[in-house]
Amino acid sequence: MKLLFKGPYFPKHKDNRMDNEGDINSARKKYFKKKPTNLQYLLNNRYCWMNQYINGKEKVVELGSGAGFSREFINNPKLLLTDVNNTNVWIDQKVDALNMPFKSQSLDVIICSHMIHHIASPAFFFKEVERVLKSNGYLLIHDTHTSLFHRIILRVMRHEGWSYKVNVFDPDFISNDPEDPWSANVAIPELLFSNPSVFHSSFPHLKILKNQLCECLIFLISGGVTAKVKTINLPVFILSMINFIDQILIKILPSIFAFSRKVVIQKN
Repeated sequence: MKLLFKGPYFPKHKDNRMDNEGDINSARKKYFKKKPTNLQYLLNNRYCWMNQYINGKEKVVELGSGAGFSREFINNPKLLLTDVNNTNVWIDQKVDALNMPFKSQSLDVIICSHMIHHIASPAFFFKEVERVLKSNGYLLIHDTHTSLFHRIILRVMRHEGWSYKVNVFDPDFISNDPEDPWSANVAIPELLFSNPSVFHSSFPHLKILKNQLCECLIFLISGGVTAKVKTINLPVFILSMINFIDQILIKILPSIFAFSRKVVIQKN
């Protein structure tokens, strides 16, 4: 399937066909004003599965918190929301994921929701994760997967781009623009996790415990998390049916339908 729309493809920000791209203040305001059912359902699916690894932990940090929606779904009052830009009042601390201001072996859990595909050097990031996580600590990831359908949608909406010609395991290889936090290569998670043995050989102290593909139609009808398109809000029982259809489609043809993946990594 990589022969179709294989890229590299990187649209310009000005060509994006979605509303309010990168405007997290607007996204947060709209969310808390209307609490759209479709988006709530999507975010619930993206975050709530993480709670089993987070409950009772002392040091839990989310990197790249963006609009800060995780606090609505993560059941831990000690959750620290961080971002490379801390000008927003809901962000607790400014943190550069490539140079974290945390002591070695000090964190129980790190959360990354749709931020790894924005990182300039994925390999350097995982070296930092190896450093700051405690033994048996977790890195919980929800991020993109570049199935054929997903690449088609990205081309139509001109939202984010991809390239499979990056070396995500080389700390010196730059995969995204380090000066632009919104620079995106949605192929990065697939390149990192599609071959667990390569990942483990590159980061020997990190072990992949879960690597599950997910999301398709349920993402499309959400209307988007920050960048927006118009959508019709649906009742939860219909959303659950759509999510069930997604699971069937992804199980049968993951390379065509999967838009995202859930990954659990534990430090040895």
